[in-house]
Amino acid sequence: MDRPIRLMTANLLSGRADVVHLDSILRQFDPDLLLIQELGENAADLIADRFEYHDLHPDLEAKGRGIASKLPGTFLELPLPWRPGLWARLDLGLQVANIHVRNAVAFPWWTSVKYRGTQLDSLFEWAEVNLDPSVPFVLAGDMNASPAWPVYRSLAERWDDLVARWAEQSGNRLMPTWGWRPGWPRMLRIDHVFGRGLSVISTSVAPILGSDHAAVVVDLVSG
Repeated sequence: MDRPIRLMTANLLSGRADVVHLDSILRQFDPDLLLIQELGENAADLIADRFEYHDLHPDLEAKGRGIASKLPGTFLELPLPWRPGLWARLDLGLQVANIHVRNAVAFPWWTSVKYRGTQLDSLFEWAEVNLDPSVPFVLAGDMNASPAWPVYRSLAERWDDLVARWAEQSGNRLMPTWGWRPGWPRMLRIDHVFGRGLSVISTSVAPILGSDHAAVVVDLVSG
């Protein structure tokens, strides 16, 4: 990877995020890579117009998802129980994956907890088989887990929390990404960017009107 790459990840609340506001955020930050969870048809049309390369799967419920890129590559499904992810091999030398871990408190919660565990098991098995260890890798999305939760700890044991490492090195404060309702104060950091062979040189958190999540934007470099 011979230049910085700007990645944005965002959950659009089952397509209820304000598309006009999303468009303004995309214009403001101009990401090279966009990873979307809970993608709806309206946002999918906008994204397809703005990014030459994309793999978009809109859905009226929480299973909508997509990867969009200004950079060429190969786009593939990441098979996970209940809610598949997406991943891509970019020609410039980057592997990227987009996942959305099931909410632990979704009813029935005992089933949700089981799904979370099987999603992680499947993710780690997939990574062992499909990822090239010599090529940088970034995993981003809505993990539905703050750093206090077991899902986060399992991910952080395998890959670096790139935003947390940036905050520690730069002396900046980590920003929460999720609030209980759209427009409410953000409470928890549950949208994450993990990676291997990469560093973050800057990061931003941008609220999206109509969504209970804020977009996370990171500038990535090799190393």
